[in-house]
Amino acid sequence: MSDAGPSAARSEAPPDRVTRGALAVLGGAFLTQGAAAFGFIAFSLLAPGLALETGQDERDFGLAFSFIFFGSALASPLCGTMMRRFGSVGTMVITLSGMACVALIALWGTWATVMLAAFLYGLFYGPYGPANITVVNRKTPKRRVGLFLAIRQSGVSLAGAGGGFILPAIMVAVGWQVGIWAMVGVLLAAVAMTLLFAPLFRVAPEQPTMRTELHRTFPRRIVANFVLPPNLRLLGFIAVLMAVIHTTLFTFVYIYLLEDVGLSPILAGQFFAIIQLVAIVGRPVMGWLSDRWGRPELVLLGIAIAASTSIVLAMSISSDTPIWMLYPVALLAGLSGNTWSPIFAMIVGRRAPEGQLAEVTGRAYSLAAAGWTASPLIMWSLIELSGGYMVPFATVVGLGLIATVAIWRDMRSATA
Repeated sequence: MSDAGPSAARSEAPPDRVTRGALAVLGGAFLTQGAAAFGFIAFSLLAPGLALETGQDERDFGLAFSFIFFGSALASPLCGTMMRRFGSVGTMVITLSGMACVALIALWGTWATVMLAAFLYGLFYGPYGPANITVVNRKTPKRRVGLFLAIRQSGVSLAGAGGGFILPAIMVAVGWQVGIWAMVGVLLAAVAMTLLFAPLFRVAPEQPTMRTELHRTFPRRIVANFVLPPNLRLLGFIAVLMAVIHTTLFTFVYIYLLEDVGLSPILAGQFFAIIQLVAIVGRPVMGWLSDRWGRPELVLLGIAIAASTSIVLAMSISSDTPIWMLYPVALLAGLSGNTWSPIFAMIVGRRAPEGQLAEVTGRAYSLAAAGWTASPLIMWSLIELSGGYMVPFATVVGLGLIATVAIWRDMRSATA
């Protein structure tokens, strides 16, 4: 299943201009990334049905996000190895197929089986995202990388919007189990698309694994798989913080609207969907600005400030808040909290050592996944300890301020 061959072994330079092939790769990556994201989004959106099934709280099933990205954090660094062993197409097919299979475990309908399904889903999702990013990055003209990565990531937002409008309605009408089967169907469709258009997704194999002084002894060899080059280490810390903010806007504002504000699952799902719809436009805009200014770090700084502001506005929502006032919050959240990751990927691509794009992207996204893992655990614990959502939201705002300062320092060191 490897893509390697005589022609693949040669150095593969990005195209000088936007070609039909590059646009086709972008379209395929957009759709397949959306399919993969639809799966982990479904775990959150089906929380009310699972809570009703088990008698537990919705926030208990919000922890599925932690299990998904704990698995992803462990497996993301395997991306480079898998792409050398199975090729880019083989890696994408294996991981998408694995996600579809393990999602079926959730049909047992207990908290433990749902969390097991989520963890295993994350193990397959971990290498998939960096592989998808690497394919787009390698097939795109350098001056359009920010825009193309942002459009590719908008597949997540499209999946979120579709899931927000469709899954709660399915859950109410015919049960949460049908939502799981819908997830599996979408993933299998992505597998079929990847196989059908395999030539589009093939890229030349990269160099062997990056080696550092940590590789000399075991178990330091394991730790070495997560080490970033020095010029990316502060950015890795920033990714952890931004992922925490992202998850709060992505998952816990939705659960807050259900539990604290008292919205119906359908109305809260529509709010969630609006955030995603706005991000479909917001991500390409941020990518275009990054390309035009040539300073993606500056765009990331603005996103961090706006995302923290979104959390502050979410804290003001209560049962007395008019429905129409929810939409400005959704607008700002969609333009900020959901737009940072393609800009992060663009910066990683710019700073990655030659021939190590998949390797470094996998390691970088492992750190981001650590933030996505930690956020639900932090939020759930603070909700339980404080008895509400204000302390958790205020904590996330504080982390946003730290991220803002760290981005500013990273910008200064990058230009020094």
